[in-house]
Amino acid sequence: MRSHVQRKRLIRVGIVALLLVFFSVQMGFTQAADTFISIAFDQSVATIGRTPKLTINISNLGTTTVRVNRIQCFQTGTSLAASSIQGYPSTVAPNQGFNTTQLYRAASPGLTEVRCDLTATDLSTGQPFTVSSIPTSVNVLSETRLYFDAVSATRVATVGQTVFVQAKFGNRGKTPFTNLNLSCVELGRSLVFISSTPLQSTILPGQSGFVEYRWQAVRPGSAPIACSLTATDSVNGQPVTLPAPTINIEVR
Repeated sequence: MRSHVQRKRLIRVGIVALLLVFFSVQMGFTQAADTFISIAFDQSVATIGRTPKLTINISNLGTTTVRVNRIQCFQTGTSLAASSIQGYPSTVAPNQGFNTTQLYRAASPGLTEVRCDLTATDLSTGQPFTVSSIPTSVNVLSETRLYFDAVSATRVATVGQTVFVQAKFGNRGKTPFTNLNLSCVELGRSLVFISSTPLQSTILPGQSGFVEYRWQAVRPGSAPIACSLTATDSVNGQPVTLPAPTINIEVR
């Protein structure tokens, strides 16, 4: 009789243990489902020597605080050389998040894909979990003769303010480039184009130049500006296109 009662007790203890394991795992999966990591480069195409910046965003949409154990990024390809990830908080409260960054150097031609993982712990259950980002990539071009960049001193503008962008370019090679075409496009609806300075049609070896664009801020919102330079190799007739990193401006 005693052995029968003991067996029933053991069965009950086993069932309780299984339920505890089940619920702890379920809670861990729930927290993982509510915690996200996303990444984005500031440029999808780069030339050798540039430093693409990767922004890493962590969001906790759950109801419990999570401890950040580690953020680690992995790359497929050899065209980018990574530096260390910048600092980040040790915990993320419910409905909170943060951004951190990691700089890369465009070292050689080719495509490199990057994915980042967040390893964290749900502090209410002690359950560890890992979430991964969707991969993103940078294509490093082999062009080293032409260089091009576009910058703005304005990052936040107010309605009515004039925003200036300077697009700078040069020829380090020994070949003249012709048919220069420079384009800067605002991808939102917060800026209105006013004017730009003239662009030369040819750039000789050792020469450089710039074009200044003017926009007016007309309504609040995000105003990313994408610039690119296209030129023709005068020796082989091949076109070369160099994009600049996107300029992100917020109008308030």
